[in-house]
Amino acid sequence: MKKIVVVFTLALFAFVGNVEAQNPPNCNQGANVAEKTWEKWGPWQPKIQLIPFKAEVAKLRQFWNWIASNSSATVGPRRLEIDNQNETGNILGKTKSTFVTHPSFNNKVTITIEKFDGKAKTGVTICTHERNGTINTVTTYQFPNENSPRTKTFVVNNAKGKIISVAMENHSVGNKFKYRIKAD
Repeated sequence: MKKIVVVFTLALFAFVGNVEAQNPPNCNQGANVAEKTWEKWGPWQPKIQLIPFKAEVAKLRQFWNWIASNSSATVGPRRLEIDNQNETGNILGKTKSTFVTHPSFNNKVTITIEKFDGKAKTGVTICTHERNGTINTVTTYQFPNENSPRTKTFVVNNAKGKIISVAMENHSVGNKFKYRIKAD
């Protein structure tokens, strides 16, 4: 009986350690949306003009918003337009939120995340997704467990023709992370 208890305890600790290793936000959260976007639009074509592209994306976005209102309650990643508009959300304890852009027309994209309420320790991972399936982690950052507002700006260089994903994960059990995010 003691052997069973010891084996069970060791297995439990191994499982808990394994779960912790898989929890950080990663680039794969936006990979499905990136791949669906590439399937719809094909390979990146620099000759595509921004205005007609945005008009086509607006149709897709209207349908997306009609289904889920692009709110924080959206199942799966939310759209983040590269146009300096804010999206807001609230990440509750031990949950994640992911945003995915359309392919960038600019070589440099600035992502700004403003924490305006809550005190959860929250990890951020920003990645680029290329048409050939290459996924690169651009940067990671950790908002500390504190109650004061904080704004962090990230610059994604060589972004032209790439889809950008921003994954945020609340590492606290009982704390929230209220934020505004924008890309320009």
